[in-house]
Amino acid sequence: MTDRIFKNWNLFRALRLGIGLFFLTDGILSGIWPMMAFGLFFTVLPLFNLGCCGTANCASTIKPNTDSEEEDVVFEEIK
Repeated sequence: MTDRIFKNWNLFRALRLGIGLFFLTDGILSGIWPMMAFGLFFTVLPLFNLGCCGTANCASTIKPNTDSEEEDVVFEEIK
């Protein structure tokens, strides 16, 4: 878990963390609870490297179907 927090930092991840911290502190200072929740959510995402901006979190892997045997296709000639 500490590897997700302390490794793979880049400029965009730090920018997202800064924006999340901005909304969190602004929500705390103004007393707006939805903004606090919004800021907390967007602070946790880059902190733990979650979401679509993480390393291949949204990538789906397609595994080839190796269980089925290939069958020969028989064609008929139509006149």
